[in-house]
Amino acid sequence: MKRAVALTLSTLFILSFFLISPSSSMDLNPADSCWDNWERCRSRALESDMGVIRTTLALTLCDIALANCLLKAT
Repeated sequence: MKRAVALTLSTLFILSFFLISPSSSMDLNPADSCWDNWERCRSRALESDMGVIRTTLALTLCDIALANCLLKAT
């Protein structure tokens, strides 16, 4: 009985290690994706041909979205 319990516990430990470890090591920092999205948003806003006011509003929305994303990431 002790051997079965030990085998079960060791199997659970090994499985949990392999199931949790790769996903945690492969996850990117959420803040990195926020900054990547912000850079993409700014470049699209600056490359657009929307005029000064709309471009300014688009850049402001990019900054607000960045702040929102960073607050959710922490």
